Amino acid sequence: MTANDHTCGESKKQMPDSPPNLPAGNVLGRSALLKALRFPLVYFEELVAGSLFVLMSVATLANVIGRYFFNSPIEWAEEFSRYAFIWIVFLGAAYCSKSGRHIVIDGLVLALPGRLRACLQVVVDILIMVLMGTLVYYGWALTVFTTQPTSTLYVPMSIVYVVVPMSALAILIRSIGTLIDHIRYAVRGSESAA
Repeated sequence: MTANDHTCGESKKQMPDSPPNLPAGNVLGRSALLKALRFPLVYFEELVAGSLFVLMSVATLANVIGRYFFNSPIEWAEEFSRYAFIWIVFLGAAYCSKSGRHIVIDGLVLALPGRLRACLQVVVDILIMVLMGTLVYYGWALTVFTTQPTSTLYVPMSIVYVVVPMSALAILIRSIGTLIDHIRYAVRGSESAA
């Protein structure tokens, strides 16, 4: 019988202040807080792209309804949808990199022996890192030096452009991990590379 199980004739047992075998302090509360803070960081691309997709759809639908039924279009809806779509595309590329869902044509690669396949993947990873490094550098330069506002939303174009270096940096960081894995496979000569 536990401390919470009691019948009519029994006296209620005294509950301990904290569960046994746990350190003192609010460890469970901190753990939940860390999980709550970690969630938006782990799923950043999905959360932002999904939210922008919903907002873009609502804005486009409202604009269509306003234009065709009330003969009064929403001025900023088309521009917002365009810039939201740009963000969705770049965040989608970062998500595909994170989950390994980019489209690949791997017929030739799969025909290669395991070690050679892993070596080819190392070359591909290095090329991806060079491309993403270039996008980070020039995307950041574009973001920093652009000061003009958008035409109807009046937000700085740098807010639109910052997704380019941000997503390229996310892909670059993930490519480093993939490169390390492929180098390990190439060195070991594993058949399970790629």
